[in-house]
Amino acid sequence: KTFYHSRCGHGYNSKVVMPVFKKFAVIGSPIDHSLSPKIHSIFARKLGIEITYEAIEVEPMHFDSSVNRLFDEGYAGLNVTLPLKELAFNFADELTEDSNLSGSVNTLWKEDGIIHGDSTDGRGLVRDLQEKKINLKNKEIVILGAGGAAKAIIPSLLREDPKRISIGNRTLVKAEELIESFSSSKNKMNLFEMSENLNFKPDIIVNSTSAGIKNEHIELPRDLLSKDIYVYDLSYSQEDTPFLELVKSRGIENYHDGLGMLIHQAALSFQIWNNQTPNISISKVELS
Repeated sequence: KTFYHSRCGHGYNSKVVMPVFKKFAVIGSPIDHSLSPKIHSIFARKLGIEITYEAIEVEPMHFDSSVNRLFDEGYAGLNVTLPLKELAFNFADELTEDSNLSGSVNTLWKEDGIIHGDSTDGRGLVRDLQEKKINLKNKEIVILGAGGAAKAIIPSLLREDPKRISIGNRTLVKAEELIESFSSSKNKMNLFEMSENLNFKPDIIVNSTSAGIKNEHIELPRDLLSKDIYVYDLSYSQEDTPFLELVKSRGIENYHDGLGMLIHQAALSFQIWNNQTPNISISKVELS
């Protein structure tokens, strides 16, 4: 987009060409750890388009006023991270199917005065698994944790037609509530207590708990981690997360952290806002 300013006087006309960048941001609390500004800047640079992308601290109690102010200031889109995704869900005027099913929003944009919300987390995870040649069809999937991160990925996982998705959580009540929220797919869902042995063999384990990054103890069924399974940790860091260190100590060789999902969900947001598909080949070195 280019803004033209005309100036008349002294017998001549001139045009001063001023570029107008699209402005974006990620909001959350805390937010200083976010890789999103680097990821989106790399996307834009590789496409040859000019954007700005900031990380902005927003407290839950100031969510509505902060988001309204940012859109009033001309921001074209916002990514939303913890602990604001449910607030973004309640704030948006129009919601996509994924955001409706997951009860959360990680991508906001304004069109014709209407605030739109989408959740790209689940699609980002599935795209990363597909890129890593992990097939989900007819697979026995275990999700550790029953919070918002688990709920955000379940709709996309169910679309891939797994054999079953089993939720393991410290408190069964929360796992039951999560399964209840996907009542139309209840025959595809199961739950188990972390303190008990499993009565089935999983193919894929997805860790959605924050214990993976906070180095907290996580209780697991003794027979959960067998050598021939695939493990995905939604958390990410420069080094292996504490959860993946545990996985490696059990002799499991096929595992990944959540950096690929982060890049893919960012690409989906970028595409929504800019109507261009970015190149998702970004290395950890570029983000360090």
